Amino acid sequence: MFSTTRTAVTAALLSTALIAALTAPSFADKKDDLEQQKREAAGAAEDAKKDLDASTKEFADAAAALTAAQAALDTAESVLGETRGRLAVAQQIDADMQRKLDQSQAELRNARQELKDGQQALRVSEKSVEEYAVQDYLDGDRGLRAFSGLLQGDDPAVYGEQVSLGEAVSDDQVATMQRLDATRVMLKLHRQKVQKLRDKVKVQRAEAAANLVEKQQLEAAAEEQTATVTQLVTARESAKGTAATAQAEDERQYQEQLAEAARVEAQLRKLAEEEARKAREAAARAKKGQAPLPDDTGADDQGTLSRPVSGPITSPYGMRKHPITGVYKLHDGTDFGVACGTPVKAAASGTVIQQYFNSAYGNRVILNNGIKRGVNVVTTYNHLSRFVVRAGAKVKRGQVIAYSGTTGYSTGCHLHFMVLSNGRTVNPMGWL
Repeated sequence: MFSTTRTAVTAALLSTALIAALTAPSFADKKDDLEQQKREAAGAAEDAKKDLDASTKEFADAAAALTAAQAALDTAESVLGETRGRLAVAQQIDADMQRKLDQSQAELRNARQELKDGQQALRVSEKSVEEYAVQDYLDGDRGLRAFSGLLQGDDPAVYGEQVSLGEAVSDDQVATMQRLDATRVMLKLHRQKVQKLRDKVKVQRAEAAANLVEKQQLEAAAEEQTATVTQLVTARESAKGTAATAQAEDERQYQEQLAEAARVEAQLRKLAEEEARKAREAAARAKKGQAPLPDDTGADDQGTLSRPVSGPITSPYGMRKHPITGVYKLHDGTDFGVACGTPVKAAASGTVIQQYFNSAYGNRVILNNGIKRGVNVVTTYNHLSRFVVRAGAKVKRGQVIAYSGTTGYSTGCHLHFMVLSNGRTVNPMGWL
């Protein structure tokens, strides 16, 4: 229903603009006006893109707050995502380090057991060698004892056996000594292995401890950032609700502006008809040689309008895309960027039809400038801070009639200048 209404209103406005074009100045005048308009628009294009005059200030502020809240949330979510990514890496490193540490500790335990076994084997070998040395000392030289027995008449066969036994014992002791040396070498290697593994485990424990600290810090940061994101989500939802409420109010005021524009245009069309009737009567009197009637509007006979203020164009006339909602709306005048309190001058001589306050246009002055280029021209000056003239007053071109402001449907100080041709809005740049 709402979309249908807006479409119908927009179509009506476009139709109005088309009809106005048919009653506008000649083609040659149009060409000159379009060239001037092109030059004006080129310098103001960037400002026009950023224009927010077709919004309530509350909506603009709420939309800005929502944008800021969304940006803060996006940043916080990005930081949280990065922290969680680093935490996942730290957790994986922690798991890998723990596995390697467990493996190294197992190897260290095995090496210590091998060292223990080697020390036991060394003690056994050393005891065996020690016993051999004692026995050898007690027994003396076995070869000499066997030879002595042979001299004393022992059986030669016994002598041979004793000699062979002595040689076998000697060989066994040599082997024992060799095992002792080997055991000592292995024991040294085991000690070196244990020390190496101890150093390795020490380094791994230090690395694991450092990574654990980083992991704990990342966990704490992720927890804190999660809480921040939760708060920002709440803030964004609140800002979204505020913006929705402000947008509804913005739309209400926009519809009110459309209604006010339609009401005024209806009145001005009647005025245009009356002006046309007077023009016909004047032509008829002139044809008959009769004197012209007094000009009730006090209008001058120039075919153009003067700029009401000296300032850059911040938003031109025409359909434009709302920078926040994306909805196309008709901007029914030309905005001049001037500070509040800037003197506003009559664009041409004429009679003040009305001066009043409207919630959409704010303080406004409607000035009838009479017949120009064969059509009735009316100019309006909107969002004024205060008035200088009253309804019914006749003013001259360039006379100060009000001061600029930001009243009504406005987000900042400026002058919203409108031109109506035969009661219908047209592009002011075609007349300036």
